[in-house]
Amino acid sequence: MQTTPGYMLQQAMLLSLLSVGLALATVVQADEIKKRGDAYVVYLPGDADFSQVVDTLKTEILAANWDVTNVQDVDVGLRQYGLVVQNKVIAACKSQLLKKAIREDPYISLVVPCHFTVFRESEKVIEEEEESEPAGELPGRIVVGFHDPAAEAKDLKIENHKAAKQATKELKGVLERMVELYGTAEED
Repeated sequence: MQTTPGYMLQQAMLLSLLSVGLALATVVQADEIKKRGDAYVVYLPGDADFSQVVDTLKTEILAANWDVTNVQDVDVGLRQYGLVVQNKVIAACKSQLLKKAIREDPYISLVVPCHFTVFRESEKVIEEEEESEPAGELPGRIVVGFHDPAAEAKDLKIENHKAAKQATKELKGVLERMVELYGTAEED
């Protein structure tokens, strides 16, 4: 085995090129995060496990140094009315950004915390009486998204909303990570 400085430099360069290549292969393309009104969404494959996607999203929110303040089980609430859907709302907050945002303009409090939504699209909503598939296996891709905090600040006529812009950037990073982990669904 060669251990000359030239050989070691060559090996180090090769490893560097490989790691750059791997990093480029996992970069999320800008067009994978879609705009829907003032919301940002990604479409994950329908064969992904819904509960696992929700758990992964919570983990990624925490990894981005945000707090998960609440998980609303929209689907559980609707089931009592005979509607079978998969739908969760995850409230998230980053206290450091909230502090800055409130200093910029306390009216931002009207739209906090930030909310991620995770739901499964389906061809139709299944009523409990006609349920042909178990609730965990509804057809359709999984949608993960959030309403743009910067757009919400603009809607409130908040002129200085740097913290809201930073929140948008960080939350988009969470969506990018979800795409890295799950890939994207086919376009309709």
